Amino acid sequence: MTSERVETTLRFVGDWPAWVGITGAVILGGAAWLLYRRDVRLHRRGMRFLLPLLRALAVAMIFLMLSGPVLHHRKTIGELSKLLLFVDSSRSMSLTDSSMSIGRKILILQRMGLLAPDALKMDLPHASEALADAQTISEKAKLATTADDAAVKKSADDFAAKIVAARELIASAGSANDQLDRFGKELGAPSKEIAAREFKKIDDRSRTTQDLVRFGEVARRWQDELETAFQKTANDAAAGDLSPLHTALQKFDAMPRTQRVQSILLEGGTPPLLGKVAETYDVQLLSLDDAEAKKLWQPTAKNSALPTTLPKPVGEVTDLATGVKSSTGGQEKAQSGAIVVFTDGQHNDGDSPVEVAKILGARQMPIFTVGIGSQIRPRDLAVVKAEGPDAVFYQDRVRGQVTLKDDMPAGMPFKVTIQDGDKTLWEQAVTSDGTQLRKVPFDFTVKELVEEKLAASKGSGVQLSGVPLDLKVTVSQVEGDREPSNNFGSLRLRAVTQKRKILIIDGRPRWESRYLRNLFDRDEQWDVTAVTAGVKLGEPGFSRGTKPDDLPTDPAIINSFDLIILGETPRALWKGDELKWISDFVSKRGGALILIDGPRARFKEYAETPLAPLFPVEWKTPAVRENITKLTLTDRSATLAAFALAADRGQNAEVWAKLLPPHWLSGATPLPGAEHLLDAEVGSAKIPAVVYRPFGAGKVLYQAFDDSWRWRYEVGDLYHVKYWNQIANWVAELPFAVRDKFISLDAGALTYRPGDSADIRVRLRDGDGKPVSNASVEAALYRDGSKVAGIRLTADDNAGGLFHGKTAALEPGNYEIGIESAAIPESELKARTTFKVEPRETGELTLLNLNEDLLRQMSSASGGQYLREENAGKLLDLLAPLSSGKVIESETPLWQSYWWFLPIVALLTVEWIVRKRVGLL
Repeated sequence: MTSERVETTLRFVGDWPAWVGITGAVILGGAAWLLYRRDVRLHRRGMRFLLPLLRALAVAMIFLMLSGPVLHHRKTIGELSKLLLFVDSSRSMSLTDSSMSIGRKILILQRMGLLAPDALKMDLPHASEALADAQTISEKAKLATTADDAAVKKSADDFAAKIVAARELIASAGSANDQLDRFGKELGAPSKEIAAREFKKIDDRSRTTQDLVRFGEVARRWQDELETAFQKTANDAAAGDLSPLHTALQKFDAMPRTQRVQSILLEGGTPPLLGKVAETYDVQLLSLDDAEAKKLWQPTAKNSALPTTLPKPVGEVTDLATGVKSSTGGQEKAQSGAIVVFTDGQHNDGDSPVEVAKILGARQMPIFTVGIGSQIRPRDLAVVKAEGPDAVFYQDRVRGQVTLKDDMPAGMPFKVTIQDGDKTLWEQAVTSDGTQLRKVPFDFTVKELVEEKLAASKGSGVQLSGVPLDLKVTVSQVEGDREPSNNFGSLRLRAVTQKRKILIIDGRPRWESRYLRNLFDRDEQWDVTAVTAGVKLGEPGFSRGTKPDDLPTDPAIINSFDLIILGETPRALWKGDELKWISDFVSKRGGALILIDGPRARFKEYAETPLAPLFPVEWKTPAVRENITKLTLTDRSATLAAFALAADRGQNAEVWAKLLPPHWLSGATPLPGAEHLLDAEVGSAKIPAVVYRPFGAGKVLYQAFDDSWRWRYEVGDLYHVKYWNQIANWVAELPFAVRDKFISLDAGALTYRPGDSADIRVRLRDGDGKPVSNASVEAALYRDGSKVAGIRLTADDNAGGLFHGKTAALEPGNYEIGIESAAIPESELKARTTFKVEPRETGELTLLNLNEDLLRQMSSASGGQYLREENAGKLLDLLAPLSSGKVIESETPLWQSYWWFLPIVALLTVEWIVRKRVGLL
């Protein structure tokens, strides 16, 4: 039994809006009440109320009826399937398509009613359409992994039918016989042979599918040939400024993609396409704006009027997956219906739309994609991205590459430039080659630029450890460049003015310390001092002094380092307060200490020394020298980037297991509060190999073996260098961007994305340079010069004056952070740091052409179909079988409605009867 639902609502569709009708009815009804009250003031109280009320209601209803409202009836018969119509609202939809083939332009203009149907003979464009349909059939056959013999046979028959139709149209266009013969050999005869096959052998079905895919590519090639042939005919017809075809084509070339989508959905026909699908579907019209699907329209009983315009496309990215997936209830909720997406297909953010299409196809929600735009790449030159280091020592050179999109004809000269403001840092002359994507390497110095910026900050009491550089990458204008707005990019990096310092100390020459010195020496971000005992003739201990290989004799110099690596060193080699200086370096200065044990067990000698409390282990068991099979990560280290030698977590575990295991282990046991991050398997047991513990303001890492250098076997620097670089950066405190006498301040990255939060890090010291921990500290956040927030910072436990905080979600803009604290005089709080918040560069206006391949894949994967915009009218036929319901809407003028007219008559009748009963007649 077919169900019916009827909803009736009152709508004002006349010359008067609703507020006029309602206001007038209230005013006239009120006037009738007041006038009537004077006539019945001498009667009983009940009559003084009832009679004016009856007259006032009748007058109000009569005025409301005459103001032009209607009763809108919406009858729903059967069950409506859901239809979601998505309109791409990214910025690329604001582009025009002058590069589109003339055949497609004419078909679109004819659909829009801007060109007469007989303006030009369209046999070749229609033949190209038929070949595009054949190509779609072959794409579906390629992706239909579960197709049976009957389905493949039907695909072969449909493919052959499209080829026959295309040949007839080519012949009707008057094409040369040799072209028809060639078409018959390349597509006509093979398609007939495929359609005539009988599936007798096991591999007949797969062979037929492979042939369909192969000849689908031939159909694509013939589309290009027919469009080129028609182009010549159309160019002749459009010659002359007064030609109607020339005028219409000019209108098309100025028409953005979103306007053409609007013409498909909201214009032409009564009703237009959106109104027609709303008659048989539960329709929602949504815009894909970045990763969000925003509802634009959904018909209801109260309002089923179609929208008149679509929103302006302003999205910074094209995401054809996230919004579609979220609007259909995620991946769990079953829901039948269909989806239509109007887009240029230039997906550049979010999940794979093809994978989302497969999921929706499994839930019986096919996706019909409508391609908007030209599949021909227009002449265009663009900066896709500039790749370079995040940080570089200011005296070193900046090296990287600029990725360009080169869709210009070969042989056109242009320049690629990197600038800081008006100052050119690097420039290279390039000649276009039409290869689409190409890479141009750059190499330049920023020393002079950074020194200028440092000189400008002198005398301010602020010391910069890194100068942020916001550089502009530009390609020069070339004649015929389609989109000059994409000729710019950015390169942001921090020019480090002070290298991080590392002190390597060992009691004797060892391979481990030698390789560590070499790898950190090669790393531009570290300044290495290596001190080894007994390397000078006649001097068994350390050489002390101020030379590069001397052990510093001043605690201030010790505190200037960021990281100390201490190998096993006999206790007797230390003098005076040197061990106390190292202890203070960790606990008070906030430095990092890495302890590398050795087979001579020298660290056991450090009991009762100032360094003893720093050790995160104790030695209760003897060292292990046999049956060490492999190294394994703990649950904690498996989540740390410092121990990631491979991107995938499973692969990372395999890499660690394959590294050469140590020859020996110290057998140390972690103390309470320490974390063991790396284990060594010894038989069936696991022994800690790397142990970590924070101490005071700093950090201590203990390694129970000294032959990680053996990881270089057959792979060189692949794992050994990566491990030690990551460990050093993890355990040593990151450098602060800026500091003054009392505070060191850092805000993390140079650039954040909208919605991100910035990590604020502050180290507070008093006038003597000692850490201040028991203070109230607040970060003042400024955006574009105005204070927008105050962020309370919290002190890290045992971190020696280190405070942390996090901003709320950030909006786009230029930000600056300053510090406020009662512990420091306001006049002394000089350090400030900056960062930017801006959308990620997605290349939204880099690729300008229609991505037909992606849209075909989406439709085929979901069981839908791909259409070009000129064929959007076919949607009605394609969608018709997918819904069994129907919506019928009608209107009844209020003055023709018995349900309104009879109550007025009843009110007046009752009034007359009551007046007669009380003697007023």
